[in-house]
Amino acid sequence: MIKVVHITAHLGGGIGRILSSIAIYSQIEKEVEHVIVTLEKTENSHFEQLLKEHSIKVFLQNQCCLKQILQEADIVEVDWWHHPLTSAFMHNYFNDIECRLLIWSHVSGCTYPYIKYELIKCADKFVFSTPFSFENEYWSNEEKEEVMKRVEIIVSSGIDFDAPVKKKPHHGYNVGYIGFLSYSKTHPDFVRFLEAAADIPDICFKVVGDTAYGKELIKDVQNSKLVRNKVIFEGYALDVKEKFAEFDVFGYPLNPMHYGTAENALLEAMAAGVVPVVLNQCTEKYMVRHMETGIIVNSIEEYGTALRWLKDNADKRIHMGNNASEFVIKKLHIRETVNRLNACYSDMMSQNKRLHDIYSAIGTNPYEWFVSAYWGDVNCLEGNSFAETKGSAKHYLRYFPEDKILRKVVETNESRI
Repeated sequence: MIKVVHITAHLGGGIGRILSSIAIYSQIEKEVEHVIVTLEKTENSHFEQLLKEHSIKVFLQNQCCLKQILQEADIVEVDWWHHPLTSAFMHNYFNDIECRLLIWSHVSGCTYPYIKYELIKCADKFVFSTPFSFENEYWSNEEKEEVMKRVEIIVSSGIDFDAPVKKKPHHGYNVGYIGFLSYSKTHPDFVRFLEAAADIPDICFKVVGDTAYGKELIKDVQNSKLVRNKVIFEGYALDVKEKFAEFDVFGYPLNPMHYGTAENALLEAMAAGVVPVVLNQCTEKYMVRHMETGIIVNSIEEYGTALRWLKDNADKRIHMGNNASEFVIKKLHIRETVNRLNACYSDMMSQNKRLHDIYSAIGTNPYEWFVSAYWGDVNCLEGNSFAETKGSAKHYLRYFPEDKILRKVVETNESRI
């Protein structure tokens, strides 16, 4: 049995869901043993407890003999989204410990944090979780050709639905959203998208997600005369199937600069048989087949039109929802994710363990780690590169306050804003 040691910053949110699903499902196949090392304690321990209930080993970096665990691994998999602790881990270990290194990116890399060619080249196997990653405009033509040869695409889907959910009888027309409520994820004009459909009779927008991250969105909804009485914020939910049973449509307008890949909320909605309406952008355009498994729109106006059409054509909506469910369950079920990963792992076993020149890929100090995924002028940071988290400059400084160059970059940008 192949032993894969995962290195992940934590087991929260989407990453906790996908890694726990993979590790648990792999116990059925009995081809791969998954061991998980978290680099910091996860605030919500749900997925960690779930893994332990299935006798899957989960270690905290500072409470285990990490060097020994890495040496005993057949494959070391870094689950990467440019978290500061992941950069520190790679810097501290990969120049000294021989291993077979797989890096699975859980961000698209087409916006910040960017995936640079040097990081791809460093790994023995690099895996994208969306074909959108190939649209990275910062690679040279030569680099793009090499990336096409080197990289696998495995959608990080943890879908375990086997059929559409059974709908709950309900009053009205429910348009649901599940996910992160910050404008770094949702479209900055999210409320305007809702307003475009506000005149649909009996419409109700059900928004599911941790409201602690949605203060701006909640304020904007309350300030909208058109939708303030049509939006219900339902908070965070572990059992999303219950929510999908109440949704007629899944409205999912995301920030055009979002860095997501698998978008498990979108895949879960489709698997549940809930028709998605998404924007013609990023990873969404690769997941939804227009008018077959959902509707792809190009504007706020088209979004409202799509919701009206789905309300007025219930039979076609149900048919489209069934198509979406069949597609996701057949192509993107957790068993497909596990089978494709296992094929990657088996292929890697023919390679010898080796040292990896990680310094050339990410640098040797926190400032260099930060800019290893950034393009442009560091004195003009914006968006996710200067968010509170998301692998931003401020995020890195919070973990490495002793880095004087990083501190100067943050202070310069704060004085500019």
